[in-house]
Amino acid sequence: MELKNVRLPKRKDGQLTFNKIIETAKKLFSINGYQATSINEIIEKSNIATGTFYLYFDDKFALYSYVLLQYRKAIRGAISHSIKDAKSRYEKERLGLKAFLVFAWKDPLAYRIIWESMFADKALFQDYYETFSHDYVRQLGLAVTNQEVRDDIDLETLSYMLMGISNFVGLQVLFKKNMSEKEIDRITHDVMKILNRGMFKE
Repeated sequence: MELKNVRLPKRKDGQLTFNKIIETAKKLFSINGYQATSINEIIEKSNIATGTFYLYFDDKFALYSYVLLQYRKAIRGAISHSIKDAKSRYEKERLGLKAFLVFAWKDPLAYRIIWESMFADKALFQDYYETFSHDYVRQLGLAVTNQEVRDDIDLETLSYMLMGISNFVGLQVLFKKNMSEKEIDRITHDVMKILNRGMFKE
């Protein structure tokens, strides 16, 4: 996903205004969806002049694309930080899953905005997950070489399976009213138990 039609601020006061626009857009996109959110509403809720918006963004799609890109970077950053000291693929999967679940728990707006991209622009939605998959395949390939992961499974398919597990277990976290990090640890443990041993009895 390339950064198009977006101009980043160069001064501190501009950065504050830019951040205000981003935070307002996140809330409106997550509540109303992309199509039902107008530029005028974003401008009004951000308490800025119309011209100020266009200093940074060509249009609503440029703003939405930027927000989505920032979420992708933030999620990947949280996962990368959590697994940096892991010694095995198993540990990387466990720590990465927990990092994603904690991210979803602490920033529930992310889900609506990411999935809304499927309706805002199919190519944007596809690029979001294909980029994740491409990086995942590379990491899983190293694990196959190290004989930590089976070599008879298509790694692209495996990457989407693992992303699917994370996405929908993340929904479990969001749906629970009384969530805690201890509960996230329990959920992560159960997922890893299934990944490690399989769900069917022999």
